[in-house]
Amino acid sequence: MGARTGPSAGRSVLLVARSCSIRFTAYYWLGWAVGLAVNDRLDVAWALLGVPLWLAYCVGTEAVNRLADRAEDTVNRPERTALCAELGWGRLTAVAVASWTVFVAIGAALTWSHPGFALPAVLLVDIGVALGYSIGPAFKRHRVLALFALTAPVTTPLVTGWAVHGTADTLLSPVLPAVAVQAAFSLGLAGMKDITDVAGDKAIGYSSLWLSLLRLWRPAAVYGLIGAPFLLLAGGVAAGALPVVALAALPLAVVSVLVVKAASRAATPADREAAREVMHQYTFGFLALALVACVPAPPALAAAVAAAAYWTLASKALHWSGGLSRLQFSRWTALLTTPPLADEH
Repeated sequence: MGARTGPSAGRSVLLVARSCSIRFTAYYWLGWAVGLAVNDRLDVAWALLGVPLWLAYCVGTEAVNRLADRAEDTVNRPERTALCAELGWGRLTAVAVASWTVFVAIGAALTWSHPGFALPAVLLVDIGVALGYSIGPAFKRHRVLALFALTAPVTTPLVTGWAVHGTADTLLSPVLPAVAVQAAFSLGLAGMKDITDVAGDKAIGYSSLWLSLLRLWRPAAVYGLIGAPFLLLAGGVAAGALPVVALAALPLAVVSVLVVKAASRAATPADREAAREVMHQYTFGFLALALVACVPAPPALAAAVAAAAYWTLASKALHWSGGLSRLQFSRWTALLTTPPLADEH
């Protein structure tokens, strides 16, 4: 018998989970679940079907991203790159292919059992944005397209869930207003990723539009981005497209300001890691709270609780970073009282 090469099966599963950031499945699954709840179709069976669908989507998206970003990740994320190398780049490629095969197969089955134009169209958008972000058109290499592509994780799953049993009235209210809020929120915080990836991005010649704006520190533009989702939220309520309870999410505007302020003052790698992790935790929290506020139905609330439990567990046990530590949170809070960097003026 030849000597075993590569990690064991159990270790390989763990390496895939950690290097492919499977905690982000919570983003996709929760949007899908609330999209179903909009049409009063969310039940245990649909919730369970969403698990392999969006887990495959998450792993497939992240695996392709790891393969495409291999050069810059060696600088930006050496810990995660080491996990990929241990698994083997060939195995990671196979994981990407298998994951997308699963997603396409489940999507095809859904399309066959629920005929119509909306669902296959949205599924194609899901696939196109996820793959196009890293390969082909490589949206992330373009200053403007990168920002819009980054809104997909918090917008397209909601529309996908709605599209299974979609009706025009629920699309207009509350789906599209909720999508607008989530997209604006994502655009406002998308720069946190750029702040922590400066060195590797510079190595491949990428210059972030968001960071350029931050360096110029045009307060009206920066705070306009931060405040946009909350203005849209209030506008949706005023127009009757969102329920009044959605206004309960407005106080989160203060947290958004703090998240951006701390990140703009992060000067060391450790500070940037803390800023990035707080951004991820806050992004999920906003996603969950805003979705439940826009669709205040018991099934949607139950889905948010389940997603939050998974997010917490996966962040601590199944993510390469280990989630938000007490030390990182202390670093983050200290940044709020740190003098601004020169570029912030």
